[in-house]
Amino acid sequence: MAGMRLESAAYLPVLQPMSFALELGQVVGVIGPNGAGKSTLLRLMAGLIAPTSGQVVVADMPITRQPPRWRAQQIAYLPQLISDDIPFTVREFVEMGRYSRESAWAQGTSRRDAVMAAVAQMGLDRLLDAPLAQISGGERQRAGIARCLAQASPIFLLDEPIANLDVFYQMDILSRLRDLAAAGRLIVLAIHHLEFAMRYCDTCIVLDQGAIAASGPLDKVFHTQLMQRVFQIDARRFADPFTGDPRLSVLGCLSTNAEEREES
Repeated sequence: MAGMRLESAAYLPVLQPMSFALELGQVVGVIGPNGAGKSTLLRLMAGLIAPTSGQVVVADMPITRQPPRWRAQQIAYLPQLISDDIPFTVREFVEMGRYSRESAWAQGTSRRDAVMAAVAQMGLDRLLDAPLAQISGGERQRAGIARCLAQASPIFLLDEPIANLDVFYQMDILSRLRDLAAAGRLIVLAIHHLEFAMRYCDTCIVLDQGAIAASGPLDKVFHTQLMQRVFQIDARRFADPFTGDPRLSVLGCLSTNAEEREES
């Protein structure tokens, strides 16, 4: 099924030209070291920045030529950080996800039901009327995901959606994202946790210095040589003794000197 494709899309000098196609119904991890271009790639895919060359295509349309409302109907985007000075309650913030679906003044059942369902999925029921400025960073992150759920777009682009969350909510949210993909959505997420990327993603795109170092199925991405070259870590795949599923074990760093890593 059609989802999104990049056709020689670049954002120079941060991102080199890249081409790939992503279908609905899968979870795609975007991984890479700090400064590799993960956040910039998601912003490019969301139409928040225009490519310096090439194009990003959704529903056979270059997204930067479409109005914001159309883009919001196709793509729900979660930034890496949600500011703590947004002057809205959790309820009002999540309701903003419905603007592309309904009139700004609509107060009908569909809006209310969508917001309440999204808030409940993220475990924020008791914080509905709490100001965003007064909740924790992890709770704001969950509110951002709730807004994406309320938006009901077929494509989710999430920049580190499990940052600032405890391990329960990390695994809970990643499991919910897998369920959304199984229901037909395309979920693309930047993620630093390599073990979780291997556990919850169907495929991965590996970025290194603004270019694609590898992409595709997990067995093509999570191998010792690539982990050493891109992440400078010693990592090994193994079969989970309880489930038999492939897992990743990070054994250590190849260099303990951060400055040496930056220079390599």
